[in-house]
Amino acid sequence: MTATSQSAAADVPGTAARRPRDPRLDFFRGLAMFIILIAHTPGNSWTLWIPARFGFSDAADIFVFCSGMASAMAFGAVFARRGWWLGTARVALRVWQVYWAHVGVFLVTAAMLFAFDHFGLGFRERPYIEGPYVVPLFSETGEALIGLLTLSWVPGLFDILPMYLVILGLVPVVMLLHRYGGLASAVAFVLGLWLAAQFAGYARTVEPGEAGGALGAAALALGERLQFLNPPSSPFGDHVWFFNPFAWQLIFFSGFALGMGWLRPPPVDRRLVLLAAGFVLLVVPFAWFKIHGGIYLPEQWALTGWIADTRARAEPLWWKTWVGALRYAHFIALVYLAWVAVGPEGRRLSQGFPTPGAARPAVLAAAGVVAVATVPYTYIEEIRALAPALDAWIVATLPMAPGPRVGLVQLVHLAAVVVLGWAALGAAGRRWLTRDAVVRAVPVVRKVGTQSLAVFMVSIVLARFNGWVLDWMEQDHVWGDRDVWTRAIVNLWGFAVLIATAYVVSWFKRQPWREAVPPAAPRSAAAGAGEVRAPRPAMAPRR
Repeated sequence: MTATSQSAAADVPGTAARRPRDPRLDFFRGLAMFIILIAHTPGNSWTLWIPARFGFSDAADIFVFCSGMASAMAFGAVFARRGWWLGTARVALRVWQVYWAHVGVFLVTAAMLFAFDHFGLGFRERPYIEGPYVVPLFSETGEALIGLLTLSWVPGLFDILPMYLVILGLVPVVMLLHRYGGLASAVAFVLGLWLAAQFAGYARTVEPGEAGGALGAAALALGERLQFLNPPSSPFGDHVWFFNPFAWQLIFFSGFALGMGWLRPPPVDRRLVLLAAGFVLLVVPFAWFKIHGGIYLPEQWALTGWIADTRARAEPLWWKTWVGALRYAHFIALVYLAWVAVGPEGRRLSQGFPTPGAARPAVLAAAGVVAVATVPYTYIEEIRALAPALDAWIVATLPMAPGPRVGLVQLVHLAAVVVLGWAALGAAGRRWLTRDAVVRAVPVVRKVGTQSLAVFMVSIVLARFNGWVLDWMEQDHVWGDRDVWTRAIVNLWGFAVLIATAYVVSWFKRQPWREAVPPAAPRSAAAGAGEVRAPRPAMAPRR
């Protein structure tokens, strides 16, 4: 972009001229790619530790929000410099790319699962082509192909890209509203569409007899008229898109408005930080299944029942399909905390974070006692496999926590080990981990974020492949069953593939074959003295 075009775009109010990519955008979008791979891998115990387990929002919200910011940077300047029609054409090109990416990813994944069964790499008692994601393609092929191409069949795991391309189609509408009606008009459209999707979701999930009072009946009647906002996801049953695009556009355009400069982030304020952190912590019991499901709290406790009942009654406020109000609030609170944590302009991502010191000697001594005392409760499977006699003695001698509640003891063990490990690193090690390691790792994560579409496409196929690897290891007892080391190897291998994909795609996008070749260095007279040169053709006489 020339200086003239830059200034021209900057002179248009509320537009995003092309500028250097925000490191925070690429970092968090790259982080979301790793989390999405973990979440989509079948049989992966690492999914117990992803953000979705402890709150209403998850990595999908990060991906959509960051995609909104990236879209503002990619398309906003086009709308500003070249007008609405060419801006719309630019968006249409991206929609076209995302559409074929969706179709291609599904077909590649289905072909891979078929190959597992066809070449005897699967399991006879559990064929992969009978999985819920792809079974209609092989049982009702014609209808499935039509549904795939018309987006009327959007199976689970393959539902994010269709939602994304519909939201992209709303970008020209929002830009037109902002152009002629200002920010208020655009905000009214986004909020109104989200609210309409809430009513449509309410009518979809509530039976007529369950609508309480006149207000509930009116909401149900309105929602029934708005059922066209629930796109069908299957020609084989009464199902709708898991990611409703008319609700998820609220998260997308929140990021889009920030990227365009229409909205400014709130200031760094201690009171806002405490409010956001308090809300995030308050949500944990209602989101973490080990609490509201009666695993870590006794089922007979009144508190356990109250948490479960409150969660059930408030479902429309946290549901994922239609982005409930509490889910959106939870995500915005996390966005604010993350924005504060990385510092102004993401400075800590390039400079590192403050280094906490080691715990006091008394705390370290207590952590050591706790770590040793909780070993028999933490490494149950490992002790049982390596030392059966010791396992029998532990079961017969030591008091055992009831059932799954042993997980609480394991969490205490983990906390004690972290305290001891942090002290054992020493001052230099702690400083390296919070500064040098961060400075080295962030560019890699950012690279993944810059190539999010390609990385996401690979991650969908890779997640199913990694699930097959875990099945194979468990079936043939390769490297043991699905223990902590097996899962770590598979997940880290997946991370490596995503990173390699980002760097390879970035290299191809750079088109190095089009770069100008530097001119050859002039030869010295001495170097060319022994060469035999071809005679020059005679020059025609001048006229």
